[in-house]
Amino acid sequence: MDLTVIDENELYPTEKTGPAVQGTLLYKVGNQTEFEGAYITTTERMIMNVDMNDESYKRVFSYQDIVKAYMEKEALFLEFPEGMGKIAMVNITKGSSEEFIEFVSSKLQTD
Repeated sequence: MDLTVIDENELYPTEKTGPAVQGTLLYKVGNQTEFEGAYITTTERMIMNVDMNDESYKRVFSYQDIVKAYMEKEALFLEFPEGMGKIAMVNITKGSSEEFIEFVSSKLQTD
């Protein structure tokens, strides 16, 4: 399942997609700790799309809700304000983590 693809109808009229990455998200929900997921950037926001038992689950984040994006060892991290913490993505199978981090970082500096 390609989780980096979103329907153009989901975008605002002035919004354009940016870099996207897909891999394994390390996040605990119930007894499960690994999910296939993607981060899709746009000019306005970032969309997290996760495969939850063959169902697409999307969550949208404002760039103001992201503290930083960075690589540590072999994992891509998104850090959020206190309470949510960090989410790691490993085993990236699609997209460039460097392009993703550069794009997100540029949005954090200007927003």
